[in-house]
Amino acid sequence: MKKILLTAVAVLAIVGCSQNEEIENVGQKAKIDVTTVVKGTTRAAVTSNDNFTAFTINGYTVAVADIASSGLGTAYMYKDYTGKKGSWATTGDDIYWPLDENMEFFAYPTELKANFQASGTGYPTFTYAIGAVGAQTDLVVAHKSVASVPTGGKLELTFKHILTRINFSYVPENAAYTYTVSNITINKVEGEDAIYTFAADDKGSWSAGSNKNVDYVYPVLKDPVAADGAYALDTQDGSLMLLPQSVASKTISVTYKTEKDGHTYFEGTKVVTLGESAKWDIGKNIRYKLTLPVGAEKVTVDTNVEDINETPESGSAK
Repeated sequence: MKKILLTAVAVLAIVGCSQNEEIENVGQKAKIDVTTVVKGTTRAAVTSNDNFTAFTINGYTVAVADIASSGLGTAYMYKDYTGKKGSWATTGDDIYWPLDENMEFFAYPTELKANFQASGTGYPTFTYAIGAVGAQTDLVVAHKSVASVPTGGKLELTFKHILTRINFSYVPENAAYTYTVSNITINKVEGEDAIYTFAADDKGSWSAGSNKNVDYVYPVLKDPVAADGAYALDTQDGSLMLLPQSVASKTISVTYKTEKDGHTYFEGTKVVTLGESAKWDIGKNIRYKLTLPVGAEKVTVDTNVEDINETPESGSAK
C-alpha cells in the first residue's frame, strides 16, 4: 500500500492582507519543511514574519462525534517547528496520513506547549496570561478537521488571532483649541490568567480572567497628527492585546487639557461609560474614537471594529 506523506501549509490571517502568495517547496523524505508568509502592520505585538518563530502541531485520529464524550485520545502527530519565513525546520520521523480516519489538528505557539492540555472529554485547552502593558503580544492558533486525505497529502492550517486589539483616537470638539491627552485608562476589566478552549467552529472560547478588576493604561502618543479630523493616539508599541469579554457598562478614564491663546479651558479627567451591549470579540480590532469637548461637558464615544482575521496569506510546505 502506498503511503501518503502528510505535508503542512501554514496560513496566517492578518488584518490588511489581501494578496495570496503560494510557496511550493517540494520535499522528498525525512522531514516536513514548513514555510509561512505573514504580512502584518508595523505595530508591535502583531504577529509577523519577524516574530513568528515557533509553533507546535498536535494531531489526533478521532471521530468528531466522539470528542465531547471521549476526548481526543493519544496524539498521532506531535511536531515542533522552528525558524522563520522560508526556513522552517522540525525533527523526527515523517508523518503519514491514516486512511479512512478523521483527523483533528491543533496548532499553537510552541512557548505554550507546557500549557496545552487534552483532557478525557471535549476539545483541548491551554492557559494563557495577558501580559502587562508594553509586554503584550499577539496570539494566533489553528484548528483543522480533516475527514479524508486531502489532494497531494497537504494539510492547510489557518492561524487565527484570538485576542482583542484595542486602540484610541480623539476628535476635538473645536479644532481651534490645543488638546493634550496625557492618560487613557480602561478600568476594572478582566485580565491576567485565562483558559482558551478550541472548538468545532474554529473560533474557540475564553474563560473569565483570573483577575476581574484590572486597569490597563494605554500608551498615549504625545504629538498625534490629524487624519480626517481625528487624532490617532497609538504609539508604535502601543496596541493593547486584551482578553475577549463583555465590557458592558465598563468605564474609560481620559485625562486631557485644552488651551487657546495662553488660557486653559479644561484640565482634568473625565470618565466614559461603555454601552450595555459593549463587547470585545475574539479576533477583533477595536478603535475607540473619543470626542473631547473644550470645557467640562461630557465626553462621547464611538467605535470602529474590524476583523483582524481578514484575508489569509498562505505558504506551503511539503
